[in-house]
Amino acid sequence: MVPVSPPAALGLHTSDVRELVVAAVTSRHTRFAEAHEVSGSRYAMGFGSQWLDLLVDVHDELRRRGYRTYRLPPAGYKLPVVNDCLVYVWRVPGSADAPSSFASSPTRVNVFHAPPLDPTLFEPGYTGEPEPGSSADVDGADLERVVRAATDSVMPLVLVMVRSTPRQLQSITWAVAELDEDAGTVNFHGQESIWTPEAVVANPTTDVEPFDSGTPQGPTVEPQEQEGSEPDA
Repeated sequence: MVPVSPPAALGLHTSDVRELVVAAVTSRHTRFAEAHEVSGSRYAMGFGSQWLDLLVDVHDELRRRGYRTYRLPPAGYKLPVVNDCLVYVWRVPGSADAPSSFASSPTRVNVFHAPPLDPTLFEPGYTGEPEPGSSADVDGADLERVVRAATDSVMPLVLVMVRSTPRQLQSITWAVAELDEDAGTVNFHGQESIWTPEAVVANPTTDVEPFDSGTPQGPTVEPQEQEGSEPDA
């Protein structure tokens, strides 16, 4: 059964994954945007090549936190596995139908057919979790994860979608992605924004006296003598 949203898929790890993904994406965007500006290129093809760095950055950060890795065939990309779900960071092309056409290569199609990893290998973040291979009892959430991993044929996919230009990182959203095998399109469950640019508010003028205090100072007007008139006697 496909989870209804990324938080439903990631469980207790949702907050940590969201924070880490946002930090990795914003850092990578800043570096590529600066490199594009320095290069003076008229074209954004070099800027768009950050897609693989995004995959590697997020995988490496989650790997350092103790999460497992799934190697995606045939390209061999390493994807992090969190709560028995794959996390794939993708810079969305500019076309309007790009999200639904995510599964446009054999490698991306295979991300929807990844078998579960060994369910006895627990994720980090649980207090008192048994070591791999331990016969210790597991409780509520742990047991549910083990049962789900053992019975589901594939791991759910949390797809992180990044929209950006050399001038601006526009948005970061995520959703649980599901492939429609017949149509060859991708459907999304629980799509939501996890990062948007901060609104820029212009500073009000500070050297203007407020209208609710003080005395308004109008322009000084002096009477002018009309040309050709004689002065009073």
